[in-house]
This record gives sequence, C-alpha cells and structure tokens, in this order.
Amino acid sequence: MASKICILSDQTINQIAAGEVIENPASVIKELIENAIDAGATQISIEVLSGGFQGIKISDNGSGMSPDDAVLSLQRHATSKIVDADDLFALTTMGFRGEALASIAAISKMTLLTAMENAPAVLLEIEGGKIDHIAPSARTRGTTIEVRSLFYNVPARKKFQKSAAASSAEITKAVTQLALAHPEIGFELVQQRHSQFSLSSSNAEPFPLLLKRRVAVLLGEEFLNSTHVLEMDEGNYKANGLIGDPLFSRHNRSGQYLFVNRRPVFCSSISFAIRDAYGTRLSTDRHPVYLLHLSIPPELLDVNVHPQKKEIRLREEDMVKYALHSAVNHALSFNESPTQETFVPSFEIKETSFPSISSPNPDFSAPLVFKEEINEVPHQEFSLDVGINIIGLYRHYFLVEAKSLPRPFSFDAPGIAWIDLLAVESRLQFEAMMRNAKASAHLSQGLLIPLTLSYSRAEAQLLSGHLEAIQKLGMQIREIGQTVFLIEAIPSFLEEGEVAIVFEEMIAVLQGIERGKSLTEDKNRRLAACICRQIRGRKKSYTVTEATHLIKELLQVDDPFHCPQGKRILFYVGEEELESHFTRKTASSHAIEAFAERFEEGKA
Repeated sequence: MASKICILSDQTINQIAAGEVIENPASVIKELIENAIDAGATQISIEVLSGGFQGIKISDNGSGMSPDDAVLSLQRHATSKIVDADDLFALTTMGFRGEALASIAAISKMTLLTAMENAPAVLLEIEGGKIDHIAPSARTRGTTIEVRSLFYNVPARKKFQKSAAASSAEITKAVTQLALAHPEIGFELVQQRHSQFSLSSSNAEPFPLLLKRRVAVLLGEEFLNSTHVLEMDEGNYKANGLIGDPLFSRHNRSGQYLFVNRRPVFCSSISFAIRDAYGTRLSTDRHPVYLLHLSIPPELLDVNVHPQKKEIRLREEDMVKYALHSAVNHALSFNESPTQETFVPSFEIKETSFPSISSPNPDFSAPLVFKEEINEVPHQEFSLDVGINIIGLYRHYFLVEAKSLPRPFSFDAPGIAWIDLLAVESRLQFEAMMRNAKASAHLSQGLLIPLTLSYSRAEAQLLSGHLEAIQKLGMQIREIGQTVFLIEAIPSFLEEGEVAIVFEEMIAVLQGIERGKSLTEDKNRRLAACICRQIRGRKKSYTVTEATHLIKELLQVDDPFHCPQGKRILFYVGEEELESHFTRKTASSHAIEAFAERFEEGKA
C-alpha cells in the first residue's frame, strides 16, 4: 500500500517559508536592510523599480561575507546571529532565523555580490533558490543584493499582490520606520530612478538630536513641533522619544511609531499604557501620536512571536506599562503651562438681558421648539404643505407623527418618528457631491488664506497618487513640497477647522484601499463620506421650515434611511413602547420617584 505521507522537497519547503516571511516587496526590503544593519553598515542604499516587482537593489558598507559564508547564507536556517536555543532569549540583532535570504532566493532571480575588508569579492547568481553561477568579482567592503522578477515562480502568490503604486507606498513606509529606528545610519531610497530621500549617517551627535533631525525630514516639521520630549529611566527599562500634544491627536493610530531595542514592532499593552496616560486630555475617539524608543534587556523580551518579527511579548508587562504610564503623564504635565494667564472675555450685562421673575410671560429659551405657524416666516421659500403632522424640534431632531410620513417612511402603527436632521443634511450633501463629481462640476469655496498640511513621507506619497480623485470632490489641493500640500478651496459646506480631520480620515480610507480591504471602485464614495461625516459632529439647530425642506429633499434620494456612514437617519417609537415606560419600573422611573419624594419632603 502506497504511503500517503511524503517528505517535501527543499524547493517546496523554501517556498512555504517564503510565504510566511515574504509577504510583499516591502518585506523583502525590510529583511535585507535588517541584515545590513546586523552587518554593521553605516550607509544603506535602496533602489526600487515598479514597486519592487521588477527590481530591488540594496547596497551597504557592512562587514560583508567570505565566499564560503556567501554560499552558506542561502541555505535555510543558516545564520551567524545565534548558535543554540538559549540565544533566542538574549537577542541583540535584528534578524536571527536565517530564513530571509533563502526565502527570497526561492521566489526570485537574485544576484549577491559581497566582499570583506581587504579580501576578494564573490558574485553569486541564483534562480529559484538554486545557485547557477559563482565567480570572483570586485567590490569594496560590503554587500549588494539585487532581486528581480519577484514571485515569478509562484504565480498564485503574485496574483494577490497589490499594484505597483501601492507597493511603492508600503516600501516607503517600511524604509521610513527603519530609518527612524536607526537615526545614526544613512539611508537613501530611490524609486523609479527618483530619489525619495537621502539621509546621511552620523555618530558624533547624541541620539535625541539625531532622532529629532530624522523626524523633521521623514515625518515633517509639524510632527516635530507638535510633540513633547519623553525620557524614562526606570531600572531595566529606558525610553526616549517624542509624545504628541493632545491637540495634535488623530482619529486613528497612523501616527504611532514604537521601537523596542531598535526594532519596529507593535505591542498592544504598550499602546494601551500610552493612551491611558492621556486620560481626559483626549476624547475617546482620538488617538495620540508618538515616536518612542524603548530599551528592554533581551532576556525580558520575546521577539520570536511573529514570523516577520512585527510583534513582541513582554515578560514583566505590568512594570513596563506602569513605567510608561508615569513617563507619558510626566512629559505631558511638564510641558503644559499651568502658569499661563487664562483669557477671560469682558462683557457688559444689561438689565434687559434676563427676564424678570415677576413678569407674567418670562422669555425663557427651551430646548423643545413647538410647531411654527406659516405666517411667522414671511419670506418663506418652500411650502410646508407636505402632509406631515409635525410635533416639534428637539436640538437637531425632528419629531413627527409616524403615520403622517410619506412613503417610503410611512408607518402603519401610531407613534413618534425621530429624524436626525444632521444625518439628513450629511446624506443630501453626499448625494450632491457625487452628482457633481460625475459631472466634473466642482462646487467649492476658495480660502482667503490657503491651508498647509504636512504628512510623513509614506502618507504624502499615498496622497500624491490620489490627488485627482480628491480634487473631483471639490478639494483644490496641490503639492508644494515632498511632504507638504496646499489647500486652496474646499466644499462649500465644509468648515476650515474640519479640513485636517477630513484628510486624516481620507488617508486611512486610501490605506485600506491599497491594502485591498476596500474596493477601488468605491473610492470616490468613501472619500466623499469622509467629508460629509463632519456634518454629523456639529452642534446645530434647525427651524421647522428648514427641517421640512430637508425631509422633502431626502425623499428624492436613493437611500433615505441611512447617512453616508451607514448610520440610520430615522428612529421610531411606537405607542406601546412609549406607554411601557409609564407602566414598568425602569431606572428613569425610579429616579423620578426619588425626585418626587424629595420634593414632597421639601414642601413639608
């Protein structure tokens, strides 16, 4: 009987390993740069063509390899970083598994040129993991690795790769993280023969100064000027970096950079400790920005958790969280200015400002505005005759009798319909924006003083690739630098203070599209929804005339039940539900009874 279990070939094993380690061209570049750093390189050059699919070339001035070591480096689990399992708990290098070169070589056509100090160079040509040619060559100390035709022999894997533009953005992000992790090392990134940035190496200056200079180049002056210095020295744990001012927060975690022992990682417990330290300085829907270098003894750290070394595990997690919480809190409190004079506006109070208590009809403003008469609006543009039995207005909610609503809002059972007018306005502006975008009719208002927005290199590169789609939505935007954009006009309903928030959300949407989590065809609608979302966050009141007109307009759209974010516009309360609040014991009814008892005691 034939055996069902077989031993996989080395080539198959290498391709499986490549699937775990090499996710995309950015993964290739990350692994090769980490090898260069471990080799002691002080200058690393990265050249990329077609998002890395056509070609990747990485050169360094590290220690290089001998011809024998160069051949061994292409074998699986061949490494100079560790010797036995105990070394895994005292890692001081970026790489350690010995899978990177073997995995990359298995799914590409690769050339390796390397030389040690005062020794001859060797050139190796590899295809599909097999060495085709070895020859002596010439090179100064260091290593150059060229990767071509990535995923050529695994078409199923290549089919699921992103576009070249998306891959280029991922590469910029990966190199940016490594350049921030090692500000003393020089990095040069060239994509499509155009230099993205060139950073010089330096060991003569203190680390905090080197870090600030690198942040200014890669993340922008705005990031640097909106952060406070953080320093921590608590026994085994040391940290330094930059922590964002609460006013410079974001609605997502895109501005967070964490490095543990110079390794870019994600750690949920550390992120939670930093966010928790802000306390009430931040609203619940905002996230701080920070760039933090954390130093932890290797024996208290497990970096062998993720195949791509993206995550870590802490042995003394509570101590790290406590130390970071205190350091962040101290940095924010130290940089605040409690002695700064608080501006109190002066104003004159007139006797007529408040109604007299003895007045028979005191003019108090109430949050509930009852139905207005038509003759109260002499210059009314829209008729109120829509057959709706209006109950009134509460804040931005429109209360009407549910059975009187026209189709498709009609209800058979009696009750009250609460209509969110901010959601209605958001839906109407969204529909108008999509019509204008389709007709190339940009309804914008010019800004008297244009706004400038600064982003990181990766975010700026992402925006640059989608400027045309953004401009179709009424945003007149143009690049005035590698990381700076000028906003000259915005949609007429948008406020200037909302522009920065809109672009944060649009960048998050574009990142989701590039990662394949959102359909590209849906891009314009997603971007328009980011702009219209700002309407729902406003504090605004309406008149009955305005509310009725909005309902009339809402009846003309395809989806009158949801705002652009998918949240419902209308809420229905039936008579049975309403009466149940007066018959069953609820928290609110207990509170009312307690109040009534106190009231009676006061009378007595």
